Amino acid sequence: MRSVGLGFAFLIALAAWPASAQELLPAELGGWTGSALTTYEPAALETILGADAAVLREYGVRRTERRQYARAGQSFTLTLYRMLDSSAAYGAFHFLRGNHQMISADLAPLSAVAEGRTLAVTGNLLIEATGADPLAVADELKLLVVQLEPRANKIPFPALERYLPNRGRVFGSECYLLGPAALNRLLPISEGDWVGFGNGAEAQLARYRLDGRELILLLINYPTPQIAQRWLGLLQQRFNLNPPAAVSDKRPTLYARRSSALVAVVANAESSRMADQLLDQVQVETHVTWNEPGFLAEEPPFSTMLFGVFVGTGLIVLFCILTGLAFAGVRLLVKKMLPNRVFDRPNRVEILQLGLSSKPIQGTDLF
Repeated sequence: MRSVGLGFAFLIALAAWPASAQELLPAELGGWTGSALTTYEPAALETILGADAAVLREYGVRRTERRQYARAGQSFTLTLYRMLDSSAAYGAFHFLRGNHQMISADLAPLSAVAEGRTLAVTGNLLIEATGADPLAVADELKLLVVQLEPRANKIPFPALERYLPNRGRVFGSECYLLGPAALNRLLPISEGDWVGFGNGAEAQLARYRLDGRELILLLINYPTPQIAQRWLGLLQQRFNLNPPAAVSDKRPTLYARRSSALVAVVANAESSRMADQLLDQVQVETHVTWNEPGFLAEEPPFSTMLFGVFVGTGLIVLFCILTGLAFAGVRLLVKKMLPNRVFDRPNRVEILQLGLSSKPIQGTDLF
């Protein structure tokens, strides 16, 4: 009975081990003591994110952890969002940063701070600290990033932001998009997936101030130029796309231009001239890189080839001799130990003799 009880306890511990191993927020952080860990599944994120929960689910949140840390009468809350990949964490970071008007910081490869709030990203892990002065917990967050880095994936962040023009950009307004929920929150001009996220598209949005007016630039990257051309035609059907100055239309007005697989869209522009100030700055260059090692084939001398022919032939002959001897040895050994049972069984083999010798053929003879 005791062994059964020990085995049952071992199974319980074994079942509980993976859950505890998945906990990423430490119980103590730089002298701050953490409370009991609270976890949230994606369907329950409204309790802590409200309307932003649907957007984070769209980006690909997989699990959320939260602890409250206290020390000397002070406290702050850490929330860790485990995202699908680095692109998902990158997009969720920019979305939350824009909602809270945060400025960039140097706490992690990607981080931003505001009054009472800090965001940091390492790999696919998004960290949010609330309820404390960012300067007061900066060292603790840097320590946490170092601890989490080995458990985060190392996929690079998306590079679509590099195509955004700098002139007139409202820095901090950039947002990487992977679905219509985030897009319709930031650019509510039409319902549904009018960009083509279901066809593998990704988008980068930013706001600009030109000539006293705020414009929105949306860069949409498609898997192939053919898909980009098809979706540009669908945009023309849905919106008043690139209209002449004298044409009026009740549909929302957009100005767009395609370059290879990238479609640049400008919203809130009064004219094509104003939109062109942004579209002309979007430059897409295609680079072809050959990084395979090269070599020059040279024909060996005739003497080397002749030597190789003799060596190769000799090896083949030697192989034939050795395999023949091995087969003969095995056959003789079997016939010696098991006469007339494996080879030359009387009921299966009939031997014809020419009568040249009076010696009868035995089953152990080599033939």
